[in-house]
Parts: sequence; structure tokens; C-alpha cells
Amino acid sequence: MKIFDKISMCMRNLWRRKMRTALTVFGVVIGTCAIVVMVSLGVGMDKAQTEMIEGMGNLTLIQVYPDYGMSEGPGGVVKEPPKLNAESVKKLRAIPGVKAATAMQYLWGDEVVFQVDERYRYRGQIIGIDIASMPALGYTLADGRFPTKSEYKDAVIIGAKVPYQFVDTKRKRDNRVSPYPDQYGRVKDPFVDFSKDRLYANIGKQDDDDDRSGREKVPTGNGSYPVKVVGTLSSDDEAMNRDFDMEYAIYMDIDRVQALQKEYNKKNKVRGQTDQEYQQVYVMADSLDSVDEVQDSIKALGFQYWSLSSQREEMQKSTQTIQMILGGLAGISLLVAALGITNTMIMSIYERTREIGIMKVLGCEVGNIRSIFLMEAGCIGLLGGLVGVGISYAISFGLNFIMNNAAMSGDGSGMGGMMGGMLYGWDQGGMTQYSIIPPWLVAGAMVFAICIGLFSGFYPANRAVKISALEAIKHE
Repeated sequence: MKIFDKISMCMRNLWRRKMRTALTVFGVVIGTCAIVVMVSLGVGMDKAQTEMIEGMGNLTLIQVYPDYGMSEGPGGVVKEPPKLNAESVKKLRAIPGVKAATAMQYLWGDEVVFQVDERYRYRGQIIGIDIASMPALGYTLADGRFPTKSEYKDAVIIGAKVPYQFVDTKRKRDNRVSPYPDQYGRVKDPFVDFSKDRLYANIGKQDDDDDRSGREKVPTGNGSYPVKVVGTLSSDDEAMNRDFDMEYAIYMDIDRVQALQKEYNKKNKVRGQTDQEYQQVYVMADSLDSVDEVQDSIKALGFQYWSLSSQREEMQKSTQTIQMILGGLAGISLLVAALGITNTMIMSIYERTREIGIMKVLGCEVGNIRSIFLMEAGCIGLLGGLVGVGISYAISFGLNFIMNNAAMSGDGSGMGGMMGGMLYGWDQGGMTQYSIIPPWLVAGAMVFAICIGLFSGFYPANRAVKISALEAIKHE
């Protein structure tokens, strides 16, 4: 029997019992819709979580910290954890898959005070960093350039709002310019202009503080160093998500910051601190695929680490668990549909017993008879899968439309808005996709529906080929 003859016979048999076929197909449609829609909600949740984490910073960035715990070595000897120092940074840079690594050292306004003309003061955060690694770590400039190696000693890079942090020490009121627009939408110029004004770094003293009137005192003691502003950091790059105070901080070469810290400690007779140990080190992997290997190497060196990538993996595991639970619940309806296919095919065998006997008497091979019934069951699964996927797209669109309207109602203050904000966040650029049906889900649903049909028709098909030809011909 040719394949076209089998297909023709299969279609005629299904069409001959239209109502029964339609009801059986409807069961597969419900099962397919349930699986596709449930899994699509899990896919949407996973995508929203991934975008949320990516919005928090670079997934290839790893923050390394000292391990302050004590470990027990061979013979019960207690080992001190390794120190996070310059030698450690070299080891971190040598790890395969590391694109860049830099230590981070911090100074505060009571340690180093920046001044212009001894009138305008900046008491903010100073961040020591490996200047050469800044581009690789995601820092971009809105203006100027990164300093050359010969300029590291006296060059600084400032955040966008640093000029507005300078205070006029001769004013009791309005001694600082706001960086934000006023009621007329105008932004005033700051007190300082680094294209013309000379900037100095002053080593502070521990007794320097604001007096009761709110005016900042001039730093006491000698030790004033000229510095040059060569670049201004951009406020909309990925580093902004990592350094929350980037707009208000001044960045300097880490060796220079260590020298200033040492000088401050000496001037103020601070003991018990060392300029050889770092508080943290940023390590940038060259790709997302190499993050896990880099983190394993960091752990092997004896340091602690944290990265958005590891947080993403934990969230993905929980999302996958949710997807499996949702898919399992939806699979129950497809199991019911499979029982319906089996029942339909068994009833078809009873009704076509005489037809089966005639085919055997005419010399039809057993394999052809089996394939006809399997083809009918597979067609039921195929039709149910096609219709189910089509309806799933409509349901997915409807869910996205309804949930977005609920989230936007009352500016997100309603129940829909709260649920959308907690689970997915608010998409500032358009409609949030709560339900996403990727191509692999469509293909998987179709294959699964067809396999359910074939599996359900396997027992009836085997039962059909075992019917005796003589008894089948006698059957009324």
C-alpha cells in the first residue's frame, strides 16, 4: 500500500466520524494550550528577571573580597586567609579568561579635601582605581579623555556632578549650586570651572569638621598637591549601576590614592592600618561563558566573590523549577487527551472490524494496517497541536494586554500594578511581555502532541492487527 493511499484512507476515516474526531482533537487542543501558556509565563518571568539583573550591571563583572575566616590545614594547623594585596591582583589578572582586574581603594572628605582658590571645597569620596582598566570595566567618558600613564600622579577623572559638590566657604546660605533644573527648567553653572580653575588636593586632619553655622573650615596643615581634571565620566553607562555614587566621586590612580592615604595616616598618627591591603577587587571576565571558571579560580586562591552572574543562575534555577511545576500541571490535561485518543481509536476498531478482516483477506500487510491506525492517531495529535498553538498565541497576547493595562491602571497602584512590579518590573519602553512563546516551545509542543497521539494509538493499532481475518469478516 502506497503512502498516499494510507493518507487518503486516514483522512476519509477521520472525516467520516467528524464529531468524534472534533471532540478528541479538542482534548488535545486544551492540553497543548495549557502547556504552551503555562511554560510561556515561566519564559516571560525568566526573561524579565534576566533583564532586571542585566540592568543592574555587567554580568561578566566579579567583585572579589578577602576571606576573613580561618581554615584548618594539614595536621590541624590553622591557616590565615590570603591577603588581598598587589600580589593578589597580579594573580587574579593571570587567571585564564580574565579581561581586566583592578583593586578599589577609597578615601573620604576628612582625609583628602579638594579645593579651588582656597574658597571652594569638595569633601566627597575619592576612589582609587587602575586607570588603564577603566575602559574594560565599562567606564565611559562624557567629556575629556583618560590620562596617560605619565599623568597618573596628578590627573583625576570626575563624576558628572562633582563640580556641583564644591561648597563656597565664604557663604552661610546658598553655599552650593544644585545640579538639577529649577522651576523654569534652567540649571545654574557651578562655582568652579576646571577648564580655567586650578584644583588642589589637601591632606586633611581628623579635627577638621563643619562648624555649627554650616560653613566648612579650611583644612589645616601643609601638604597641598596640584591635580588636573582630564575627563568627566558619563552618567548613563553600565558602571553607573555598579558605582552608585559615581556621579559624585573623584577617581584617581590607585597608587596615588595609597600614597595620599599613607600621608594622611602619618600626619594624623593613625596606626594599625596598612596601605598594602585592598577592600575589594573588580575582575572582568572576557565572556559570560568564562565567568564560572574564573569564579572557581578565585575561590581556589582563597578569596570570596560576588557577581550578578551567580545571582542570575540562582534565579534561573528557581524559574526552571516553576516552569517544570507549571508544565507538569498542564501535562495532566494532555494526559487526559491521550486517554481520549485511545478511547476513540478502540471504538474505531470495533466499528471497522469487518473492514480490517477484508483488508487482511485481500493480502494487506499487517504493518500497513498498523500504520493506518497510528497515522490516524498521529493526525489527531497534529491537528490538536496546530490549533492549540494558534489559540495559545491568542491567549498569550490577551494576557499581555490585560496585565499591562492592569499594571498601568492608577499609575501602577492597583493590584495588577503591584503584581507586575514585584514579578516583572515596569517596562519603560513599551508593553511588558508577561507571556513569551519562543519558537522552541512551539516546536516542542507540536512534537509532544504528535507523540501523544502516536503513543495513544499504539495499543489500538496492535489490537487491530491481532484480529482474526475470518472472525472479522463474520462480524456484523
